[in-house]
Amino acid sequence: MSKLLSLCMICKNEEKVLARCLESVQGIADEIIVVDTGSTDKTKEIALQYTEHVYDFVWVNDFAMAKNEAIRRATSKWILVLDADEYLDRDGKDAFLAYLSNEDHRQPVGYVLPIYNFIDPVQSGKFMESSAVRLFPNHPDIYFDRPIHEQVELRGGELPSASYPLVIFHTGYLTETKKEKQKSARNLSIFKDLKSSKSFTEYDYFTLANEYSMLRDHKKALYYYERSLTKKTESMSIFPFARYQIVLVLIELKRYKDALVYIEDNLRRWPNYPDYYTIKGSVYEALGLYEEAMALYQEALEKADSHGKSGRFWVMSPSLGSHLPITNLVKLYQEAQNIPQTVYHLTKLVQMNTNDHLSLFRLLNILVQTESPEGILAFLKKIFDFEQESHLIKLLHESLLLGHRELSAHFYEACLVKNVPIHTHQKLHYALICGERDRFDSNVSAISESPNKGQINKLLFLAAIVWQDMQYGEYLDESEDAGDPSLQLLRDMFQTLDEVPSDEKQLAFDVNYIVTLLIDLFKMGYYEAYDRLIQQYPTYNAILANLLGDYFYNQTQYQLSVDYYSLLLSNDELAGPGYYHLSQLYLHQDEVKDGLALLSKAIELVPSQGPWYIRYLKSSTDGSERKHVIERYRNEFPSYYQIPIIQQMIKGQA
Repeated sequence: MSKLLSLCMICKNEEKVLARCLESVQGIADEIIVVDTGSTDKTKEIALQYTEHVYDFVWVNDFAMAKNEAIRRATSKWILVLDADEYLDRDGKDAFLAYLSNEDHRQPVGYVLPIYNFIDPVQSGKFMESSAVRLFPNHPDIYFDRPIHEQVELRGGELPSASYPLVIFHTGYLTETKKEKQKSARNLSIFKDLKSSKSFTEYDYFTLANEYSMLRDHKKALYYYERSLTKKTESMSIFPFARYQIVLVLIELKRYKDALVYIEDNLRRWPNYPDYYTIKGSVYEALGLYEEAMALYQEALEKADSHGKSGRFWVMSPSLGSHLPITNLVKLYQEAQNIPQTVYHLTKLVQMNTNDHLSLFRLLNILVQTESPEGILAFLKKIFDFEQESHLIKLLHESLLLGHRELSAHFYEACLVKNVPIHTHQKLHYALICGERDRFDSNVSAISESPNKGQINKLLFLAAIVWQDMQYGEYLDESEDAGDPSLQLLRDMFQTLDEVPSDEKQLAFDVNYIVTLLIDLFKMGYYEAYDRLIQQYPTYNAILANLLGDYFYNQTQYQLSVDYYSLLLSNDELAGPGYYHLSQLYLHQDEVKDGLALLSKAIELVPSQGPWYIRYLKSSTDGSERKHVIERYRNEFPSYYQIPIIQQMIKGQA
C-alpha cells in the first residue's frame, strides 16, 4: 500500500454539508471513499467533484454494514472515518501526517480522536467535547459492529486503543440541522430491531436516551440514561456524559432538587473543573438565588483559570468555564443594576469572540447612554481591527441596529472608503437613521434583489410612518416571510397614518411587531412618529406601555421605564413584570418597604414566577406578609420548598 490515508464515509442527502467535510481533508487524505445509501439530492454529484470512488449501497437499517462496505474499498495504510456533518481542524495536518508515516500500520489499534460538538452556531465557539475511535489501520480484522451507534471492533480480541489530538468539528447537534434531518424516527426503529434481537448493554441505553433527548422526550431520556448507569459504566467512556445528560434532563424537567443531588455528587468526582459549578449556579439562578449563583459562576471561572494552566480545564465543555458563566454574570449584574460590572463582563465576552453579536449589541447599547461617540470608537479600536473589512461591516451592522447616527455614519463611510460591500437593507437603514429621504428612495429600486425581505418590509413600514407617505407600501414583499406581520397589518397602517379608525377592532394588530416599530422609531429619534404610531391604538395603550416599560428597563434605561410604569400605576394598569421591575428599583435604593409592597403585588399578579418569592424573602424581615409569601411559595412550588438551601434561607440560615 503506497497511499497513507483513506477517508471513508457513508452519506445520504448531505448536499448542504458534504463539500465542507471533503474540503477539510484536502492535502490530508490520499483517497476518498463515499458510500451513498440512497440520496435523492445532489450528494453524489458533490462527492464526484472530489473523488471517483462513489458507490451505491442499499440501506438495510444497519450503519455498521454500510461503513464496512466503505472501509472494504480502502487501499491506503490508514483509514479515517468521518460523517458528512463533520470536518477536520487542519491546523496540525503536517504533524499528523508525519506521525502516521512513522506508525506501524500492520498492528491493530484504534485511535480515539476528540470531537467538538457545536451546540450553538459555529461562530459562537460553544461546544461539548466527546471522543470516538475514528482512525485505525487498514487491517483485515478491524470492522464495525452494531447497527446503530456502531463501534470499531477487532475480530477475535479487544482492539488496543490510543489517542491523537486531531480535532473533528461536528455540527449535527445544531437545532436547525436536527430539524432538517429528522433522523430520530429512523434511529428508533433500528433500536427496536436491536432490542428484539439481543439484550441491551449500558451503551445501548445511553445512545437510546440520546435519541429521546433530541426528541425532547425528557422523561424517556431520563429513564434510559439512568438505566445506562451501572457499576460497569464507571469504567466506560460514556460515564461522564451519562451523568451530565441526567443533570441537563432533570433541569429541563425542573426537578431541581434531584438535579442538585447529582450535581453535588459530580462536584465530588470532578472538584477541580468548572463545569458543575456553572451548572449548579444555573440551578440557583433559576430558583432566584442570584447572589449564590454569582459566587458559583465566579468560582467556575477561577477553577478554569487555575486548571487551564496545565492544559484541558473542563470535563464536558470549555464553555462551562468561560462563555456561559460570564454570560450569566452579565444577566445577574444587570439584574443587580451594577452597570460597571455588566459592562466589564460584556467586554470580556466580546474580546473572547468578536462574532458574539448579541453581547456586542448589549455592550454598545449601554455605552451609548453615557459615552461620547469618540470615546466609544476609541474603546472599539482596542478590540476590533478597523482596517479589516469583516470587522467594519460587523460594526456597521451593530450601529444600525442601535439606530445611532454618529456611529452608523463613521462605519458607513469607512466601508465606502475600503469598498466593503454594503447590503441594500443596510443602505436603506442608514438613510432612515440619517433622515435622508432622497438617499432612501434611490435605493428602493434595488430591494427586489435583496434576500432580506423581512427587514426591508420593516424599513418600508418605518419610512411610511416617518415620512407619512403610503407609496412605500407598493414595494412590500408579498412572501410574508416568517417573523413578518401580515400584509393586512401593513396596509391598514398605511391607510390610517393620518387618522384613528372609527372602529379600531377592524384594524389589524400585531402587538409585538408594533412594539419593535416603536422601539426603532425611538432609537432613531423620531419621537413625533413614535407618538403618532402609539396614538393609532388607543385601545391597546396599556399593553404597549407595559411592553415598552419592560423594554426600557431591560435596556438599563431606568428613568424611561419608570415614566411608563408610573403612568400605568396611576391608572391601575401596571402588569406583573412592571411591578417586579419597579420593586427592584426601589429595593436597590434601599426603599425596602415600598419595594416589598410592589414585589408582593407582582407575586399576586403572576404567582408562577418562583424567583420573585425568593427575592421577596431575601429582602424581608419577619412579619405576617413574609409568612404569607412563604406559605404561598410552599403551595405553588412544593418541590422547590424542600430544597435544603431554600429551607436554610427561609429559616434565615443562608
